[in-house]
Amino acid sequence: MKRTMNKINDNAVIGIVTTILIVGLIVIVISMIQIVYVPIIMEQREAEHMDRVAEQFGFLTSVIDNQANYGKKGIPIASFITLGSKELPMLVSSKAYGTLEVLEDSCSIIIQNNSITNTYPIGAIKYSSVNAYYLDQSYTYEGGAMIVSQYQGNKIMVKPGFFVDYNRSSSIVNISFDVVNISSIGHKTIATGYGTYGLQTEYNNISINMFFMNVFNVTIESHFSNAWFAFIDGSLRDAGLNSETNPSQFVLTDFGQSLKLNFSSNLTVNINLKIIEMQVQIGPGWVK
Repeated sequence: MKRTMNKINDNAVIGIVTTILIVGLIVIVISMIQIVYVPIIMEQREAEHMDRVAEQFGFLTSVIDNQANYGKKGIPIASFITLGSKELPMLVSSKAYGTLEVLEDSCSIIIQNNSITNTYPIGAIKYSSVNAYYLDQSYTYEGGAMIVSQYQGNKIMVKPGFFVDYNRSSSIVNISFDVVNISSIGHKTIATGYGTYGLQTEYNNISINMFFMNVFNVTIESHFSNAWFAFIDGSLRDAGLNSETNPSQFVLTDFGQSLKLNFSSNLTVNINLKIIEMQVQIGPGWVK
């Protein structure tokens, strides 16, 4: 009888130990998944979401450009931006959030010639991510350009309507700059979260269409001055202008949030500036 009771006790202890080992193994496996694999999976999901936002913002850019070129009032078009991504089910992870907003007067274009200095404030549309695992990025539609920004810097992904024609024999430079100005309607200017939000755009009018002669200075005040620097410098060089000759034909300086373009007095520079007004609303419906 005593031997039987000892055998029962041994079996019970073995069962308890086995259960503890199994539970411990499960905890170890779950911990490994949580510590090692969840960050990798979530980083990949957030990277894929950033790629998706890039595609959506690129589509939004093409919609606005088409509306601006077509110039038809009274036809609002909806585009959609996915602000974030959800967490993994059954495991501890964090959501990725985002913000979509209309920024009034986010930058300015200043043109100076011999007789006048004109300043034109320009609005923008901006998406900003708040990722938990992947590198944060922002996408901005500013002045007709689509700009991607990270902590290392920013770059123009879709070019604006900026064209340079340089006649070497006459030293005349003609620049055409079609600028899209974004303004809000109905006070629906911001959305934050992780869902998909609609953004409606509509052509309004052409507020400015002016021809400036004998321009010697152009300034762009923008948070993305280095993106504008690279684009404008490349556009001028592609047209045949050179900043390295003696004397230089132009001097382009980036002051951090201000970009200044100075032309040589040996050039005759004319700029045709067109500002196209677009109205934008975030959210459903269309307010008039």
